[in-house]
Amino acid sequence: MKHFKLILTVTRITITLLFAANVIFMVKLYNSIKERYIDDVEQCLRRADQIEIVDRIINAGLGDEDNVVRLQLGLQKSDTDGAMGTEELLEKDYSQGYRRVDKQLISIITGYLHDNYADQLGKPNLANMEEAFRRDLSFSGFYPEEIHIIGPEDTFEYGSDLWHISYRINDVLTYNAYISPLTDHILKEMSGVIVTSVLIALVLTAGFWYLLHIINRLRTIEEMKDDFTNNMTHELKTPIAIAYAANDALLQFPDPHDEQRTKKYLTAALEQLSKLTGLVENILAMSMERRKHLTMAKEKINLRPFLASIIEQQKLRADKPCEITLNCAEDTVINADPTHFSNVISNLIDNSIKYSGDTVSITVNADSSVVSVSDNGIGIPPKSLPDIFNKFYRVPHGNRSDVRGYGIGLFYVKSIIDRHGWRIEVESKLGKGSRFTIKFTEQ
Repeated sequence: MKHFKLILTVTRITITLLFAANVIFMVKLYNSIKERYIDDVEQCLRRADQIEIVDRIINAGLGDEDNVVRLQLGLQKSDTDGAMGTEELLEKDYSQGYRRVDKQLISIITGYLHDNYADQLGKPNLANMEEAFRRDLSFSGFYPEEIHIIGPEDTFEYGSDLWHISYRINDVLTYNAYISPLTDHILKEMSGVIVTSVLIALVLTAGFWYLLHIINRLRTIEEMKDDFTNNMTHELKTPIAIAYAANDALLQFPDPHDEQRTKKYLTAALEQLSKLTGLVENILAMSMERRKHLTMAKEKINLRPFLASIIEQQKLRADKPCEITLNCAEDTVINADPTHFSNVISNLIDNSIKYSGDTVSITVNADSSVVSVSDNGIGIPPKSLPDIFNKFYRVPHGNRSDVRGYGIGLFYVKSIIDRHGWRIEVESKLGKGSRFTIKFTEQ
């Protein structure tokens, strides 16, 4: 058990660490995608800036007669970071080729425009720039609710949920842009990873919970089995000790003239041997039930005399006033294994006698389709009804410490009923009694 607890603890810690690592990786993936989206947004902002400054150049009359701003740029290979030819770009992913070159060219052109025209144009038209920015974002598939662009010296009160983009030209802060976060786009891109991670987590959690459930159930069965062994050992030792003492007294101190004393000791020994026989029968019955290929030796049984014989035996064994009524037609016949069916009825009547008050009234009703055993005993708690047929299970009765049991009687009953192809049902109310009903669904 010590190793089991250690393994269980290590497993729990390992699963927790794996979950934590998965969360960390998911956060890193989210931040990585977010950086890419911010880079795309910044590129849209750069194009909007370019559009806005070209409009101002034209409005200021600094363009050509046909309202065209002509530029002369000298580019070298280092300016485009090894730009590729058309065939190379077609072979590469869009983001690996064209987007990188596009960003570099726009950056160079925008920097050129600001360096050569900014001093002649005055303040930028931020409203036009926001409009161009929103339009370019929509071309890229982004539709943020809020868009704000302010100058480097302006202030703007914004919610902490907005994305802030510092737009720089030649490493000089030129604008500050704020947009609604594109979380939906990021989560949509991550949806496959998120769904599979959640499913894996659910499967692991469900599997681990089921494993713990099975282990706890096995531990409970093991504990009940240990209780059964301890109780049965005690019960076996008690009648043996009493019978041994009675016979030893007769042998060591014989008195042929004291018949009453001799009868008393022999009666005590006989009672304890009878009790011992019952205990051994219970153990053997459970042992027989465990045989997977146990078959019922069915034969025709005249039900009324069969039940009457069992009832008389139970009356003789009862240690309290016991009234048992039998209602069964004389010609009722069923097909059953007489030995095991006799043990089933004996168990039900014995339980009715044990779990009752100072006196007990039992009614046995039977016909060719059903046998029921009803009593006026202490009843069974509703929460215990689903478990009464489980091996080693005993109904907790805090006020009945005088009744010893082993949790195998009803388990044996249910097993034999199932082997016959029958059904057994139970109804019970606390303080009013119980009724066990066997239905012969197969004859």
